Amino acid sequence: MAVYRGIDVSNWSGTIDWRAVAESGVEVVIIQASEGTFYRDPYLHEYYDGAKAYGLKVGFYHFFNPGSSPTPQEQARYFVDTIRGLDSDLKLILDFEQIGGLDNYELTLQAIEFLREVKEYSGLDTAIYTYTYFAQHYLYEGLGLSEYPLWIAQLSEGGPSPNPIWGDRYVAWQYSDTGRVRGINASTDLDLIYDGLFLDDSEDVPKEEKKPQKIPGDRQNPSIQSGIIYYTVQAGDTLSSIAQKYDTTVHEIAVINSISNPNLIYVGQVLKIYPGNRVIKKRRKIFTTTYIVQSGDTLTSIAMKFDTTVQALEGLNDLPNPNLIYVGEVLKIPTDSRGNTAAPSTRQYMITYIVQNGDTLSSIAAKFNTTVQSIVSINNISNPNLIYTGQILKIETSINTENRGENSSSLYIVQKGDTLINIAKKFGVNYKELVEKNDITNPNLIYVGEVLRV
Repeated sequence: MAVYRGIDVSNWSGTIDWRAVAESGVEVVIIQASEGTFYRDPYLHEYYDGAKAYGLKVGFYHFFNPGSSPTPQEQARYFVDTIRGLDSDLKLILDFEQIGGLDNYELTLQAIEFLREVKEYSGLDTAIYTYTYFAQHYLYEGLGLSEYPLWIAQLSEGGPSPNPIWGDRYVAWQYSDTGRVRGINASTDLDLIYDGLFLDDSEDVPKEEKKPQKIPGDRQNPSIQSGIIYYTVQAGDTLSSIAQKYDTTVHEIAVINSISNPNLIYVGQVLKIYPGNRVIKKRRKIFTTTYIVQSGDTLTSIAMKFDTTVQALEGLNDLPNPNLIYVGEVLKIPTDSRGNTAAPSTRQYMITYIVQNGDTLSSIAAKFNTTVQSIVSINNISNPNLIYTGQILKIETSINTENRGENSSSLYIVQKGDTLINIAKKFGVNYKELVEKNDITNPNLIYVGEVLRV
């Protein structure tokens, strides 16, 4: 069985030099086309044209949003319409890595409904992408999902682990998400791709004289939604006037063209523009497991248990108020692509902390992944609402203070107007030592709320 070097890309990859990619030995590229029924990758047609121009085999995937709306059928048709008129060398792929609050049975049915609708609507065969932990824990056996070829993600040298649906069978393996490929200025997903992911798997790979299968429809002039305009800056132009002309935003033009200062453009500069106001979305895959909130849990205690942060849990679960979680609520917990959450942190460090203006015990507890009750108990505080600026508190925390012993140095939260020099003077420490202790690369860049070891 032949094996081909592949990569998968989305707008996260930025502008790509496809000649360099092809010369690096990459043979296959899989491009994100869409997500849900609300997002089409703005680089889709640019990536497609570039990859095809240099002889790469091309496939497409859709990032699936499970739940009642939009339905699997609506998402399937949105996916096919997005790539209508483009030549696909690979089976059309469902990217399946979210739960959406569904149980295993319903989740698996939605995947099958999507794959069937794509096949019926496009006439092309389909495949599914997921990661090992998801396949092991969130899918239901016996419904027929195993009939669809699997592209599996697991970042390990020994190959993917078996799962109950496909066993040890797969047609592609994503083995790295931090690869470096010539022509791409970002970390890149690396894949090994086998015959079974190609649309015509009766041969090792479709021959050059054999036309790849085409999704029905015409791709004539690029549409307003998917077309690209290359605009040459004229005298008197500003990004604002150009954005207004093409119904887009200054931010979007700046992001697409890597412009660090939107006020600095020059006559003759060529800008790439996607007309039509659209948000450029930079999304990286976030692998997750789930946790059911128990009595007595707080977001802080859950973050400590799984060695993550309150901020990560807030973002992953779209929590408007981190202080309001309820017993029985299902939370997503970040994992690596093998599905491993970090081991619960058991080692604790005793530090001292100087209360800053505006602090409350609740805010201090949140900063150091501990609880108000713990701080109150250790410091014999009779009234948790009465703490004062300059008060010294002992705090037991899971923050690693890098072998400083049980009585670690103090932590200081940067205030408005602070500089490293005045912080060093305030605590009577050496300025250079402060930089080294905190791994600061630019001493002129510290921000309000940053926690420093002093």
